[in-house]
Amino acid sequence: MNEIIKYILLAVGGFWGWFCGEFEPTFPLIYVAIGFILYDSWTAFELDKRVKKQYPDKHKRPAKFVSYKFWDVIPTMIESFIIILLMFAAQKWIFKDVYIPLAYIAAGVIAAGQFVSVCENKCSCRMPGDRNYRFWKAMAKVFIDKTERHFDVDLSDLKSDEGKE
Repeated sequence: MNEIIKYILLAVGGFWGWFCGEFEPTFPLIYVAIGFILYDSWTAFELDKRVKKQYPDKHKRPAKFVSYKFWDVIPTMIESFIIILLMFAAQKWIFKDVYIPLAYIAAGVIAAGQFVSVCENKCSCRMPGDRNYRFWKAMAKVFIDKTERHFDVDLSDLKSDEGKE
């Protein structure tokens, strides 16, 4: 039995060594993509705090960091990891005679998508007096407002309630 475990561990170690050697150029790209994904999660948390502060009676759950919400980020990280690895594999083994930086393009697309989400989080639910309020209010004309996602109601309902008070 010990011999079988020894050979299994040897095979797993050999595969891991091959994998790291073969895909090593993608690791910095994956780190950048994961950094963007984590920053997007952080800005979503900040948005949740702003929503709770501005609409305390309408916000249903506490504005706290909750681990079950963070677990929703893990599949995004795994998908990004897989996409970058697959693009690198295609670049290396399919388009080997033509240099097309597919892994860099994939990482750039992932980073750009997360950057847009960060900007949407940053410019949503801004109140006068907030830091850089004017800048984010101007950016809100370009990006969507994610405030209503934190209520599970239509944002127009909130705006009509504000006018009545």
